[in-house]
Amino acid sequence: MTKSIATVAATLALVFVGSLLSAFMQHAAPEEETAWVCPMHTDYTMEAPGKCPRCGMDLVRAAAFDVRDYLLDFRTIPALVKPRQKTTMQFRISHPGTSERITKFEIVHEKQYHLFVISQDMEFFQHIHPNEQADGTWTIDVTLPKAGYYKVLSDFLPSGGSSQFIARPLVTAGYTGDLAGDSAHLVLDTAAQKIVDDIRATVVYDPPTFVAGLYGHLPFQLTDTSTGKPITDLQTYLGAFGHTLIMSEDMVDYVHSHPLDILAQPDDEVGQPQFLIPPGADLEKLRGGPTVTFEGLMPKAGRYRAWTQFRRNSKLYTFASTFNVVDQ
Repeated sequence: MTKSIATVAATLALVFVGSLLSAFMQHAAPEEETAWVCPMHTDYTMEAPGKCPRCGMDLVRAAAFDVRDYLLDFRTIPALVKPRQKTTMQFRISHPGTSERITKFEIVHEKQYHLFVISQDMEFFQHIHPNEQADGTWTIDVTLPKAGYYKVLSDFLPSGGSSQFIARPLVTAGYTGDLAGDSAHLVLDTAAQKIVDDIRATVVYDPPTFVAGLYGHLPFQLTDTSTGKPITDLQTYLGAFGHTLIMSEDMVDYVHSHPLDILAQPDDEVGQPQFLIPPGADLEKLRGGPTVTFEGLMPKAGRYRAWTQFRRNSKLYTFASTFNVVDQ
């Protein structure tokens, strides 16, 4: 009889503790704590809709405090990827708590799914956008230039969820190198100017040396190589006048950034902010330049490479720049 009473008491205690824990977890579930958040600056949240004061993007309703990665099923057809041959990449997204297939995504800079493919030596860079299929799978065809190790980065925002930036490795057939020995060894830029076809880009850093954990800016001054005149006919690309992806040398940390969209105002000036791209504007009719400024927060010291893209005369230009970040 004594043993039976003790067992019942222990069981009731476990049920009581389990009920408390379940109630606490249900109350504290991060996906239930929604707010209006900037898709680009996910640390900026509001209790009501509006625009981000840093970049001008529309805030979206999201689980701003849920830091979990969603489940990403990444496959290739064929399974063995061969360099210089077309490969189909497939992506399926599921909820990290329920494993339910995700089929609704927010449009961020004109696309629901941004994909980056980068070689381990950081010499190959591709920014592309998969297409959604009827079953909720996202697919896109790629052709990798050489045998080696690549990182495939998926950038998307599930509706009502949290912003995702998920990396997956890919090793091609015929790769016989050493992953550690073949890692990137970035060389800092010795010149501020770079030329791609008819665009000369001069990038400066503000501050001159970036500090880990603090925001820095990358202003680009664009001129025409043939005339030497400032470029003022940039077209929008993904809803902005440029795009950049910044990656650490060890391919661990990433910064996805679009240009600042808010014009600077005097400190004593009040009122509504002025946008380079007014809300509701016809993006195809807008023209920009010659200065385009990006913002980024590098999380640790080391060398980084930025791939910055502009569109002019319906052509996409990509500039690679390498810089250093120091500890505070």
